Amino acid sequence: MLRKPLIVFLILLNTLSLAAQQPFKTSTYVGFHVDKTLNYVYFKPTVNQDILQDKAIGLILRHISEPHIGIQLEVNYGGRGWIENRDSAGTYRRDLTYLDIPVTAIFVAGSKHLRMAFNLGPDVSFLRGEKETVSIADTAYSYDYYGKPIGYNWNFGLIAGLSFEWHTRFGAFGIHGTYYFFLPNLFSLRDEVFYYETSKPQSIDVGISYIIKIF
Repeated sequence: MLRKPLIVFLILLNTLSLAAQQPFKTSTYVGFHVDKTLNYVYFKPTVNQDILQDKAIGLILRHISEPHIGIQLEVNYGGRGWIENRDSAGTYRRDLTYLDIPVTAIFVAGSKHLRMAFNLGPDVSFLRGEKETVSIADTAYSYDYYGKPIGYNWNFGLIAGLSFEWHTRFGAFGIHGTYYFFLPNLFSLRDEVFYYETSKPQSIDVGISYIIKIF
């Protein structure tokens, strides 16, 4: 009477054992993403700002070397900066164009088709362009950094991102959000008369991506 359930159990156990012994296959993906960037600079003392919206595009290279774990390299080009809310005094805007190269660890979980990916790691940025727009009539309302160039042509920081991907035979389509926090200040503190002790840019990028498996 117990013979049939025992046979079924042994067959199931053997099947699971064989599945567990299947060798893991590494995979490599290439693709691109298009983002909207939401930018802000943390000044100390505080500067009243609105969120500066811009855009970015980038290339993706992802290699999954272990089950659910891999590395991702991106090369991104986009706009950052900040825009100030000066009320009746006027407006001030600083547009910065950066080439970003983040190298992150990536963790992937989910089913064959629907997957969630989390990535975390360092980012190096190179300033490629800068534009200042000042519409303040009375210079008494100007801040120390008006007319002052960015102190460094490069920057570095940390990024953390979360994406949801739908994998098909035509590639993987995703939506994602990424938080950038840069560690150095935008403006050099070597100038003894400079009023701001902190000027660290921050950004949240939201967008869509497409990657395709090549190996």
